[in-house]
Amino acid sequence: MKIKGLLLFLSAAMLCLASCSESPKPTTVVDNSSAAATTSEADSHNDSTNSYYDSTPISQAYLTGDTSSLDEKQTEIYNKAVSTIDDLITPDMSDYEKELAIHDFIVQCASYDEAHLNALGIGLPNSDNPYGCLINGKAICSGYSTTFQLFMDMLEIPCKTIYAADFEGDDHSWNIVQIGGSWYYVDVCWDDPIPDFDNRPIRHKYFNVSKDYMKTKHVWDDSELPDTDSTEFTFISQTVTNINSVGEIEKLMENAVTDMQDSVAVTSDISDLQFTDTDQIDTNFDEQNIKGLSKVFDSFCSKHTDYDVYCQRVQNGNDIVLVIYMRKFE
Repeated sequence: MKIKGLLLFLSAAMLCLASCSESPKPTTVVDNSSAAATTSEADSHNDSTNSYYDSTPISQAYLTGDTSSLDEKQTEIYNKAVSTIDDLITPDMSDYEKELAIHDFIVQCASYDEAHLNALGIGLPNSDNPYGCLINGKAICSGYSTTFQLFMDMLEIPCKTIYAADFEGDDHSWNIVQIGGSWYYVDVCWDDPIPDFDNRPIRHKYFNVSKDYMKTKHVWDDSELPDTDSTEFTFISQTVTNINSVGEIEKLMENAVTDMQDSVAVTSDISDLQFTDTDQIDTNFDEQNIKGLSKVFDSFCSKHTDYDVYCQRVQNGNDIVLVIYMRKFE
């Protein structure tokens, strides 16, 4: 009887887990006009009340020049954000250049608060908001996304924050931003993967990607969110190089590493780079299928022994682009 009872209990538990995994998490979209403040200070907690950190008082203080309503922690965030903008942003920069500079800064200034991944899920306070990201240098996904939201609001670039789930069903948060009249999806957190270490090239795998691309790894109710109707300001479009020979790729890889970038995108009229289909996300393409590419990779890795190299065929609008990734490890 005890064994039978145990089996029934396990069956019920498995059914519960299955049903839970099939139930999509609710989607919340927050922008600078609808964010709900959790408290007057920087501390915030995403709990059953579905409250989200409101950075609007800080961005409005920057836009109006009036900081009188900010409390102590908000003032710390404000001062750090203002100094960052002063250091990185110039009047002649386009919105895309401003966005890219902020994305790269957040990736460099913060690392994921891995304590949130332990059994208790308890990490540092404020890791879910800009205080943790900018002052403590530790953040979880909502810390990355609310910090990105804050900077976009300060720079008056339309932006929203999405709270939903990743493809494994875990709570997750990312952004949607409007550049050049079109909307693009951004996941700063996933461009700053674990483990973190100094002098690691910056990833842009989830920087200004399409809704379809984001949906391969993110789960949310997108019925009220716009499609990406342009590829003009995707990272690939802004950085892709048309090459005349495979041998040119190594120099592009070297230049990327010098610039602290981790990828190179190329197109070409040569037959070996005329693709008819694209890879699924995170699926590597065999470089041996492109004549001379293995030699390029071997040459690069012989000079950079702390790097792994692989490539993918990635859809960018109507084009399929070869993207080479250089992954540095400790």
